[in-house]
Amino acid sequence: MKKFSIFFLFLLGALNANPLDPVIRSQINVHQYYSKMIDHYQNEEWQKLAWKSQDLIADFPTSPFAKEALYYLGVAHYKLGEFEYANAAFTDCLKEELSPKLFDQVLRYKFEIARAFDEGVRVHLFGWNKMPKWLPAYEEAIEIYDEVITTLPRDDLAAQSLYRKGVLLLRMEEYTKSIEALQTLIRRFPKHPLAAEAFVGIGNVYLTECNQEFPDSNKLELAEINLRKFRYHFPSEPRIAEAEKMLLGMKEKLAKDLLEIAEFYERTKKGKAAAIYYATILKRYPETKAAKKSEKRLKVLDVPDVYSKNKPQEEAIIVDTSE
Repeated sequence: MKKFSIFFLFLLGALNANPLDPVIRSQINVHQYYSKMIDHYQNEEWQKLAWKSQDLIADFPTSPFAKEALYYLGVAHYKLGEFEYANAAFTDCLKEELSPKLFDQVLRYKFEIARAFDEGVRVHLFGWNKMPKWLPAYEEAIEIYDEVITTLPRDDLAAQSLYRKGVLLLRMEEYTKSIEALQTLIRRFPKHPLAAEAFVGIGNVYLTECNQEFPDSNKLELAEINLRKFRYHFPSEPRIAEAEKMLLGMKEKLAKDLLEIAEFYERTKKGKAAAIYYATILKRYPETKAAKKSEKRLKVLDVPDVYSKNKPQEEAIIVDTSE
């Protein structure tokens, strides 16, 4: 009976004790989570950092520390090479009100993720980490570049994003969009070192399009305009020679196509028609290999009133094949 009385008094005292307020207890717990999270970060324990950040976000979603936990979760995934999950965490982080320093760091991490995707890093099938990384992430890279360009329109990071976006779009065979991105870079950052790279990049787009698709003399005119602007804005830039070589490559392609037609007419005994094409090559693309060959063939054909460098030529070549 005496033992029961002592136990009863102990139980009554426990019930009457003033326990910690739930809010205070919660604050103590979240500080413990946060402290452990920072320890993992400083010790570069990236997997543990990811787990602890996820725990803090799940258990204390309304805490101010949850914002930082999103950032550290993104960092952890980035360091683990899980770039798609890092990007998702950083995107959620940007929805929160962040300090300027943290905001800048998040965007720089996102840019590095875009660059990794751009350079060939792949993502999981169906976004599930149990699945292999098979899917290219070029579209995701473009989205991140656009995010950086929109958020920091005058920052050096925007210039880099515009350039890399233009180059990536060329690789994706999005020729018009590639040129638009590179031209935006030139307009927005006319004195930036990447502006010169953009002029070269535009020339490369026109050359690639000429080689991959049906050659278009209108694109040659645009490439010539691009080269003139390049010379005007960067007169001492050594890469002008590279842009000139690209322009010559376009002329070689266009001239070669005309040469094939001329040779066809010559093989089919239509000498006058062939001569018109040979003369056109000489007039439009005199510096090409095809022009040298055309000059030789014209002398062999010896068609009157066709071989004249001063004779005006019509823009459209109309050939009478009824010889």
